[in-house]
Amino acid sequence: MAFTDAQLRTPSGKLQEKHFRTRELHGMTLSYIEGWHAIDEANRVFGFDGWDRETVWAERVWEDGRHEPKACAYAARVRIRVRAGDAIVCRDGSGVGHGTGATLGEAHESALKEAETDATKRALTTFGNLFGLALYDKTQAGVRRSQKGNGWAGGFTWTLVSAKGDLLAKHRSPQAFCAALRDLIAKALTPEDLDILWMRNSVSVAQLRTLCPDLRTTQGTHYGDILDRLYQEQLQRLKLPGGAQEQGGAREEGGGSIDKSELALSTPKRHRDEAHRKFVGAQPCLICGRSPAQAHHLRFAQPRSMGSKVSDEYTVPLCAIHHRALHDDGPEEMWWEAHGTDVLKEAERLWRESHGAKQERTAPVAPIAAEAATPADAAD
Repeated sequence: MAFTDAQLRTPSGKLQEKHFRTRELHGMTLSYIEGWHAIDEANRVFGFDGWDRETVWAERVWEDGRHEPKACAYAARVRIRVRAGDAIVCRDGSGVGHGTGATLGEAHESALKEAETDATKRALTTFGNLFGLALYDKTQAGVRRSQKGNGWAGGFTWTLVSAKGDLLAKHRSPQAFCAALRDLIAKALTPEDLDILWMRNSVSVAQLRTLCPDLRTTQGTHYGDILDRLYQEQLQRLKLPGGAQEQGGAREEGGGSIDKSELALSTPKRHRDEAHRKFVGAQPCLICGRSPAQAHHLRFAQPRSMGSKVSDEYTVPLCAIHHRALHDDGPEEMWWEAHGTDVLKEAERLWRESHGAKQERTAPVAPIAAEAATPADAAD
């Protein structure tokens, strides 16, 4: 007995456009599906108990422990076994992953996870379009494109311009354009620079609303409205006394650090609580319920501080797959909204559970856009 007729038909169907992402690399636009989606499709098509995967080989191929951050690379081979009645179908895939971290241990963990995820996707690709096979065809004939909202049908490209008027990139994907503009908004250092940046890209944002009316989160918020909100919030933040320097940490004249929570215009303390991080990691993933999970810091929950993560108050559990998916996707706030999760509320609930209901929570400053996507790691 082999695969059922339904199992044979499903993988050969067309891959829906919303299930893959694009990124710019060396002037080329690359298409890919996320690791968590490939595994989710395997569970749907083959059944949760109908397949498994095994890392049959992994090897460190490069390492740099002399510079900061520490970095390394891994190569891995993963074997997928699918049970088709009395038969077992095996497919292998190879992948490479790069990782960075404050320690070599963090870099190794990140690189190995990325290599295993890459190898898993390559192995599953052999089962058909739904697992990403359609993306290897330059014409992408096996992709089912939406009738509106992507800006691709007419060959439209989304042009990103710097505050100085320099052409930074041309994106085929509106999602990639939104992610890149969000990063530029977050990196603006003065209100004047931010205003000019927004003015130069406002036409593209307006076109985003016109050509991509369906580019919305699960709550119905359009990506253009999210960008406008992030712009307004960052503009207000930069107009505060100290401007962007407030995000880097205040200093006394003698060079010592001061507690900014005592200032008239205070910023939240950055609590460090290892016990709480372990508590969060012991919870099931917020997206899929898998265990064990990793404590992910919500980077948009507090203003950036040079070399410092947000407070441990703002940590939530994510499995390795969704942790990686979040970092690969880019705009963190959009990612959470797309999954329909009030993540700040979840972080508050977990903090109260681990510290007691009477523990007073530090009030968050209006969130700003998260940093550019970086490889996920256990401590985030």
